[in-house]
Amino acid sequence: MQQNHSQKSLKNFNPSKVPLSLYIHLPWCEKQCPYCDFNINTNKSEGDEDKLINALYQDLRGSDQYIQNRKFSSVYFGGGTPSLVSAKMIKKILAKFQDMSLLQKGCEISFELNPKEVTHAYIEEIIEAGVNRISIGIQSFDQNMLDTLERNHSSDDSYQAIKIASEFKEIDISIDLIYGIMDQSVESLKKDIQIFCESKISHLSFYQLTIEPNTIFYKRELNVPSDKTIELMEIAAKESLNAYDIFQYEVSSWAKNNSFSKHNMNYWLYGDYLGIGPGAHSKITEKSSITRMIKLKKVESYISDPLKITKIQIDNSSYDLDLAMNVLRVKNGVSFEELKKRGVFISKSFREKLQLGYENGLIDQNLIKATDQGYKFLNDTINTFN
Repeated sequence: MQQNHSQKSLKNFNPSKVPLSLYIHLPWCEKQCPYCDFNINTNKSEGDEDKLINALYQDLRGSDQYIQNRKFSSVYFGGGTPSLVSAKMIKKILAKFQDMSLLQKGCEISFELNPKEVTHAYIEEIIEAGVNRISIGIQSFDQNMLDTLERNHSSDDSYQAIKIASEFKEIDISIDLIYGIMDQSVESLKKDIQIFCESKISHLSFYQLTIEPNTIFYKRELNVPSDKTIELMEIAAKESLNAYDIFQYEVSSWAKNNSFSKHNMNYWLYGDYLGIGPGAHSKITEKSSITRMIKLKKVESYISDPLKITKIQIDNSSYDLDLAMNVLRVKNGVSFEELKKRGVFISKSFREKLQLGYENGLIDQNLIKATDQGYKFLNDTINTFN
């Protein structure tokens, strides 16, 4: 009976209520970082930008069935290194969105940059184009750590990038830092965190280095810090950040004065997102199903056929886990009312698993939220919904 109830329930979606974001994948990088498993391309040449931009427009025009008359609440230019694309192109893309009336009023438009590309001129131009939030891939202020990661920027570039970006009061700024780097000490990380805290930037994306199978590092013997050292790093980072009123609001995200990334919060609160560009991912709510999609990965293949996708259907057997994997990342949790307002369906079986999590001390009683214990062992908590 439970099975039939779930199948019936999965027909109850209301896509018009679900907020929609847009992710644009700009794939080019100067080099492949040895820890990176993103879909990137290091062979950008003359004319490639124009070909890609035309494919992006074609992709967008062919996505009416997924957009379903909604406007985008946020836009995110990711990569790759979007800042390797000329500001003129970014302006063209955003002007096109305005012409097509695709952006909500007050839409958050985020843009990723490498420190080397943070110049007054470039920032001015992308702000003029409509960008109102930037994310800078600092990774570390310690030159030894940057060398270990084989980054193509220096610690001087990092300091300079923060100095320049901070002069623009009309944009929100986030930076990325990585911890758990080979031969990294707790002291080195504490210095990175201190520099961030003193910079007055209000958002931090803070990632533990993970060695993925498709990366250059995976093939090497690496002296990564022990689990104990990682734990000490996390404790030290939390103490320093909290002392400056910067608090964790998601697994890898910290903010001051609730300056959350609206785009990322839409992912975690199970909103929809349309991904355009090579290898871009989408999650779309339709009346009777939720569909995840992936575009063709190779730049040339995508340009030739931007509408071709691989589809993964989220059915009644995978829905609860898919929902939990997102909403339980939000540290302060989310109410049933908020999810309902956002058009998110809560199945009977999801409620039963919440109750089981509560009985095991992993889930809060009144919210969809992991307890402190549940958040510390988040994978175990999420597996309750499997």
